[in-house]
Amino acid sequence: MKLKELGEHSFIETVISKYVNSDVNLDVYRQGNVVLKIDGFPIKYTMPFMDFYDLGWKAVVAAMSDLVSYGATPLVVLSSFGLSPEIESKNAEMMIMGISDASKYYGATYGGGDTNSSEDSGWIDIAIFGNPVCNTRPKAEPGDLVYVTGELGRTTGAFLWYSSGGKFPLPLDSVIKLRHPVINRAILRAHRELCSVVALGTDVSDGILVSLNKIAHYIGHGIDIANIPLVEYIQELVDKNIVSLNEILKSGGEEYETIFVVKKETSSIFLDAMKRYGVIVKEIGRVIDSEPEIRLNSKKYEVHGWDNFKGWF
Repeated sequence: MKLKELGEHSFIETVISKYVNSDVNLDVYRQGNVVLKIDGFPIKYTMPFMDFYDLGWKAVVAAMSDLVSYGATPLVVLSSFGLSPEIESKNAEMMIMGISDASKYYGATYGGGDTNSSEDSGWIDIAIFGNPVCNTRPKAEPGDLVYVTGELGRTTGAFLWYSSGGKFPLPLDSVIKLRHPVINRAILRAHRELCSVVALGTDVSDGILVSLNKIAHYIGHGIDIANIPLVEYIQELVDKNIVSLNEILKSGGEEYETIFVVKKETSSIFLDAMKRYGVIVKEIGRVIDSEPEIRLNSKKYEVHGWDNFKGWF
């Protein structure tokens, strides 16, 4: 079976899982007081309005989002990239500047890495080393609540514009979200106060359904979603039946928001901390007593999102 038929997520679950000493449903690797993350993408997976600085910044944020959402303080950032020898050196330097600036923004040191030649568009990978802010976390159980930061759909706006050949408008905040994504640094400070309150934190990068599905399999329970907070212009497309909710959820990704699974009995402590640190969160569902699956308003919902071997599925 070819990878494009199997898909990235199935490949991870059925193949990679046989060779690693960790749960592949968790987006970071933790061993004792060390948390590691590596993430990357082909340079062709970028929008025409992005420059090389944006690529470097975004590559760091893609990996940093996993650490911050999980609750780990980033310490060192390393890069590995392959570029065409025909690329202007000033553009390559712009990418390095983006990597360096993003690392500094999150309090980490950029330690360089590896440079390679590529015959096609090239690629970039970022690895980050950090320390967890919590030694232990409570176990997620049925009845616990699920929250997400911010609103979803900003990147979807750009993806709809691109895939439709410009038939959909390109919102300015969609451009900003893709060119210069930012994770709220206050999430780490909140994590330090919520070690007995938050069972799990993870980011939204391949679409919210993909992220929720990973959480469900990691905690061993289902998740029932009652509300998906969308930005106003995307919600309007759904309300006017221009684009279905299913299509919106399918064509999401690179949101870099955070999903929290919170103990129900201490949810007021969680909300108070989020308010004090200026982190906007919305309750979207709860953990249910079922096999790992995603439900939308109590009905089982097929998982859609981004897959690096399949594309949007």
